[in-house]
Amino acid sequence: MGPLFLLRWSARDLRRRWLQVAAIALIIAIGTGVYSALGSTATWRRESNDASFAALGMYDLRVKAAEGVDAPVGAMLAALDGLPAGFVERAEERLVVPTQVDASTAGETVLVPGRIVGVDVTAGGPQLNQVWVERGDGRTLGADDVGASTVVLERKFAAHYDLPPTGEVRVGGTTARYVGQGDSPEYFFVVTEEGGFFAEANFAVVFTSLETAQQLAGRVARVNDLLIRLAPGVDRAEARRAVTTKFTDTGLGVTVLEPRDEDAYRVLYDDIDSDQKFWNVFAALILAGATFGAFNLASRMVEAQRREIGIGMALGFTRRRLMFRPLLVGVEIAVLGVVFGIGVGLAVDAALRPVFTGMLPLPVWHTDFQPATFARGAALGFVLPVLATGWPVWRAVKVQPVDAIATTNRSARGGLSRVLRHLPWPRSTYNRMPVGDVLRTPRRTSLTALGIAAALAALIVTLGMVDSFLQTMDRHDREVLQDHPDRLAVALQGFHPPDAPAVTAIAEQPEVGAVQPVLRFGGQLSVADRRPIEVLVDVTPFDGGVWHPTVPDATAAMDGLVIARKAARDLGVDVGDRVTVQHPTPDSTGGLRIVETTMVVSAVHPSPFRFAAYLDRRQLSELGLPDVVNQLYALPAAGASTADVQRALFGQPGVASTQPITAASTVIRDSMEEFVAIFRVLELFILLLALLIAYNAATINTDERRREHATLFAFGLPLRRIVRMDLTEGVILGVLGTIVGVSLGRAVLGWMTTDLIGDTMPELGLDVAISPATLATAVALGILAVALAPLLTIRRLRRMDIPGTLRVVE
Repeated sequence: MGPLFLLRWSARDLRRRWLQVAAIALIIAIGTGVYSALGSTATWRRESNDASFAALGMYDLRVKAAEGVDAPVGAMLAALDGLPAGFVERAEERLVVPTQVDASTAGETVLVPGRIVGVDVTAGGPQLNQVWVERGDGRTLGADDVGASTVVLERKFAAHYDLPPTGEVRVGGTTARYVGQGDSPEYFFVVTEEGGFFAEANFAVVFTSLETAQQLAGRVARVNDLLIRLAPGVDRAEARRAVTTKFTDTGLGVTVLEPRDEDAYRVLYDDIDSDQKFWNVFAALILAGATFGAFNLASRMVEAQRREIGIGMALGFTRRRLMFRPLLVGVEIAVLGVVFGIGVGLAVDAALRPVFTGMLPLPVWHTDFQPATFARGAALGFVLPVLATGWPVWRAVKVQPVDAIATTNRSARGGLSRVLRHLPWPRSTYNRMPVGDVLRTPRRTSLTALGIAAALAALIVTLGMVDSFLQTMDRHDREVLQDHPDRLAVALQGFHPPDAPAVTAIAEQPEVGAVQPVLRFGGQLSVADRRPIEVLVDVTPFDGGVWHPTVPDATAAMDGLVIARKAARDLGVDVGDRVTVQHPTPDSTGGLRIVETTMVVSAVHPSPFRFAAYLDRRQLSELGLPDVVNQLYALPAAGASTADVQRALFGQPGVASTQPITAASTVIRDSMEEFVAIFRVLELFILLLALLIAYNAATINTDERRREHATLFAFGLPLRRIVRMDLTEGVILGVLGTIVGVSLGRAVLGWMTTDLIGDTMPELGLDVAISPATLATAVALGILAVALAPLLTIRRLRRMDIPGTLRVVE
């Protein structure tokens, strides 16, 4: 047999089983394509971050004056004069001040704290930390805006409230016209000064000319911020020390920052590797399911040619020649799968692109197809089908020709068929045959069930991730909303005694009902031999009528610290154990110092977020903290709404912001749903993968039964009885595959949600949830799809050549 003859023969094999070949190739393609797309996300994000920060001129150093301190225009630039020549390439002064923003519309009240960022818009605008406005979202600032009441509104805030591209907002007490929705490198990811993430619902940044910012803030001709671009080759650490020295005697109390000191910059880069770790495991799971399914189906397709191989050995052909033809079929299937995989990879890329660009709306996004990542997946997708083909071929050529030629009737008593004697099954031969077919070939049954299980496991993990995120957010909403979904959080400017005039004035507003004092501060919890965790502690009376953490016994919880279940698990503590709390406390000079206090864990609350911790106000003395508040929990008075309370407190002395508690909850849920949207994209490909494996398992099973079918036809059995027997066998295989797949998927889902996500998203304690809808989908694919697949073979059964099928020698 020459190479050309073998090639033509293998092509005949492909044509004869073209549906199964195409299905196997698509299974490989889905695995390699999804692996390529998910494995590319780290490259996409890193390249996009680099390009976006570069495009808008991210600074090398930032000199930030102390809160409330400023200097005359030009003074901060003058402080750099003593640096060596060629040290600084460019420097720009700014004014950055807090404010309040009223962006209310006819249908919604939007009153939030914010920030004014004043930049030099003359001579082409700022070159460092530029303000970028996407086409269609208005325009950026120009020289004509100097001194005018025109601003650019931060676009994630505008998008959250669905504001038009241009319009009016009130900044402080002044009405300003926003001419566009824009972005700047510091706000690619919105983080408040207090460290609040996902803050676009309750924090608004307005960009404007330096002169307009000075007018709005009442700081005419003053600046408090300086951005520096260093000359090429200048060491950033050395420059930071030099700049810090130059500002020592200015009286500005400056902090010199590098890009990594910005929360937005750090979050965007630090999340890349941790997120990619998660996606790599998920992509590997899908690829494993695809390759295992291809392995099972390709090996069974070759085993169906066992008799042909046996006949070849009987005719004197060498084992090497006999192995070449089926191996060539395996190579052709693998090549076809890799080719299809390019298309699937591009399709997944196209589906994921809008999800990522929506989650992180950067000015520049690079989501190109990554050949190197695809090559890794394609290598596995190519090698495994070839191995899957080689294994049964090697087994076939190692047996004696007479055993390879033997029909299936010779092995009817093999496997677990003896179990039939002990089963309480009807005595009808036709009813017992499907069970016998399953039991007498345990290896084939196991491979088929595992092939189905591999696809269902990937499906369970995909849909289960969605279920887990949604259930976790439901738990969060139940905890923060409780019986008062109209609760508001009133942030105060600075610290006040509970009976201070500013606090009393808030409580006496007619729109305000019950009020509960809160002291909020950041801290750190630690125990021996465990990594410390950051927490945000709310100190509030647990017997207050507005809100307190959900605990079994509120009275007992007053005697110690209440922490999240996730925090307790990460620290390895339980109720009654002691933890060290690192927290601020006043010192003798009127400033703050960090101290450590050992406290008892008195209760564990159900919030999924690890950073949430609570203390009763009776614990203030134990921490050495004064009886002050910097926040209030408030409820609207009877007949008033949350919007009424916001308007009543907007601009009130001492009030920094007033936000419904649902605002933060909505942002967190929206952020989680954007993350979950990635799984929604993958669902389609996983469903297709499961359907292909189920279909191929059933059709190959029918092919293997063709001699039995021909024998039954020869004895006069009607078509409907044979189809019913095949359906029964499909149900058994589907049930076995579904049980294994759901069990395996649940185990992998549990590992990913607890261990893997615990590393990539340590602040979130994710529930492990599989909804009834997910289970119903798995059952439908695992049982119904496999059971009903034999219906697709009815046409082939009707056209069967019974004498030709029953021939022993071909």
